[in-house]
Amino acid sequence: MLAYELVSCEEGSVKPAVPEIVSSALTDPRIHDLLNNRPAMIHTCAETLQQLYYDLSFPLNQFWFMCDSNRISAMNRNLVCGLKQRGAKLGISLNQGKLPPLDDYLADEISFFRAPITYYQNSQSNALPRDTWLKIASGVDNISLFQQLQLLDIKGTQGLYLPRPQTTELKRFPSNKLIALEILNLVGDINVSFEELEKLIVQDLQLYYKLLRFINSAYYGFNRKINNIKEALIYLGLNTLRSITLVIALSESTNRSPDLFYLALNRAKMCEILAESSGWSNESIFFNAGLISLLDVLLDIPMAMILSELPLSTEIKNAVLHSEGRTGAALQCAMYYENVDWQKIVDSQFNKDLAHSAYLEASRWATALQQSLMAMADSQEC
Repeated sequence: MLAYELVSCEEGSVKPAVPEIVSSALTDPRIHDLLNNRPAMIHTCAETLQQLYYDLSFPLNQFWFMCDSNRISAMNRNLVCGLKQRGAKLGISLNQGKLPPLDDYLADEISFFRAPITYYQNSQSNALPRDTWLKIASGVDNISLFQQLQLLDIKGTQGLYLPRPQTTELKRFPSNKLIALEILNLVGDINVSFEELEKLIVQDLQLYYKLLRFINSAYYGFNRKINNIKEALIYLGLNTLRSITLVIALSESTNRSPDLFYLALNRAKMCEILAESSGWSNESIFFNAGLISLLDVLLDIPMAMILSELPLSTEIKNAVLHSEGRTGAALQCAMYYENVDWQKIVDSQFNKDLAHSAYLEASRWATALQQSLMAMADSQEC
């Protein structure tokens, strides 16, 4: 994950109030959590950037400003130099046409270049961006386009595609991933007893140790030490204990990008919050469905193989595979929000304000949880 693009207005609306958006990203903890320690990429223009430069005196090192290719030449040297001195990165967005000629000074100050993947595919007829620019391709929505990027040496992508495994030579699950699947299978049953969960946890002493360490970490801040799983149950409740156990087991089972793990946590929690806000029971099913929907990405094992090994409830399977039922509706809403598809959210059974608040709350939870897990892992290595 290179940066998060903040969309300040819908296409065709009035000129976005970029200074207000920058101020919010710097001062609003909700937006700060949403960025998850990544830069904010904002599509704007030279005139707005000039207003921003003179109206605000904040450091801008966490912002990537992107101007349309046909208007980038309006950037004067003083503005470019001033923004760079305050830490901002400048980029070009090309939606159609060709890259216009740029004077050498401006070209030297450009950090990134975004264009549709079709632009890079037609590299023989289109002017290529400089080698020093980070190249970003938009519209990468399927595996075929994603694979083409590997040949074009493009490091940044925007689109709907996630690198899901299609085939595997595995005859059985690796042992480090098996415990996560066993726990997932167990916690997927809303009728599971505490004794059954405890019995499975203590089978893996490393998981048992990490679970107790996390429960006693600053994330919860209990005023006394929790010494065993039974005490954790008293303080956390069965649903929270199950969710945290599953998250820790998955974090130990995946070597994929932390950003993918964050996405899975965020999606799972948003599904749970949508269920709670709608008054639907068994919200842990919604949480599990959110995690399972990205399990193939996290474990690098095809979904068909995972589902064949997990006797999941029909409700969860139908939600993940066919977007059916209330669980499927919550999962789809979370995915619509991730893809910034406002119209589909409006057309769903959840209103836009609920989706927005649920996503922000889930983002804060996922950010805090992931940071605590990473801090715990770092302390173990020292």
